[in-house]
Amino acid sequence: MIKEIILVGNYAPDKQYSMQIFEILMAEGYRKSKFNVSTIRPDEIFRKLAFNKNSLIKWLAYIDKFVLFPVKLLLLRFTNLILFKSVNYHICDHSNAFYLYFLPKNKTIITCHDVLAIRAGLGFSGTYCHATKSGQVLQKIILNALSGARKLATVSDFTLNQLIEIDNKPGITKNWITIHNAISEKFAPSSEDEVHKILDKFQQLKNKEIILHVGSDLERKNRKLLIYMISELQHDWDGLLVLAGEPLNSELLDLIQELKVSDRIIQIHNPTNNEIIALYSICQAMIFPSYSEGFGWPIIEAQACGAPVITSNKAPMMNEVGGNAALYADPDNPSSFLDQFQKIRNKRFRNEIVIKGYENAKRFDFNNTVNQYVQLIKNEV
Repeated sequence: MIKEIILVGNYAPDKQYSMQIFEILMAEGYRKSKFNVSTIRPDEIFRKLAFNKNSLIKWLAYIDKFVLFPVKLLLLRFTNLILFKSVNYHICDHSNAFYLYFLPKNKTIITCHDVLAIRAGLGFSGTYCHATKSGQVLQKIILNALSGARKLATVSDFTLNQLIEIDNKPGITKNWITIHNAISEKFAPSSEDEVHKILDKFQQLKNKEIILHVGSDLERKNRKLLIYMISELQHDWDGLLVLAGEPLNSELLDLIQELKVSDRIIQIHNPTNNEIIALYSICQAMIFPSYSEGFGWPIIEAQACGAPVITSNKAPMMNEVGGNAALYADPDNPSSFLDQFQKIRNKRFRNEIVIKGYENAKRFDFNNTVNQYVQLIKNEV
């Protein structure tokens, strides 16, 4: 009988915040399912010797991740073996699939969040990811390890189909399934008093309608469209575009100056969960114009908090995640997003979308997701 699950997490300096959230959620869920849970990750040892020299940081970090940590995994596996401990492992991020070589394959599951970087490394177009030569080698190593996984969960059918397309070990018996991401139970509408308390430090937001975007500064997140959209909208709407996440890059900052919309855009760097929930709760719309995603977590988070969602008319955002509760538009066309936003300005229509959003978010129940992972762990291949 399985009593313990060890989560394999990400290297902290890589600042993979969404993966950290996933780790925390899975640890919480497994504990609720009566497992002993611990998390291990590569320690930052050699990277500290780089003394902030960019030319050294990446390569010394590779020693931490691909030399020292595998040794730690082997020692842990050996210790559990000689102590006759019933332990299973969960590699929480597919980018760490390499560690499967040092763990028992029949007792290890992997979550694959997307295959965008892998496809970019293989030369596929439309990924909006860029791979260096060393990155191409790394992505091939990741794919080779993933292809050998006996138990694997992708976060969408779209991602599963893309992975199967590039699987280079199709002859191995595998249990590969889709387990959709879940919403933390914390994501629910904040009261007006809570919102004022949490967002009080952002004085620019007071008495303003906002359009919200949550995400990173990656090219595929398509923040550029939002800047063009706010430029088109500024004479017909007195609100603000709030970009919550990573700081804007220099190219986008230049575009903002060129379009003269700097007074209409607010950046909130690395917001807390409470701040994100408060922003979802008051925004006029959460707009998510990504070109490519493995899932699209902010879509269902926003819906669970009562925000109307406008997102790209591409899989998996369209239908699989947003369902009939989101509005869809062309990520190459700011005007198409603007047209959908104009619909939401009608209060009756907005309320209908909000109600549908609450219902759609219920599909991504946290307990159901955890139960599916538990079953995947227990199933023999």
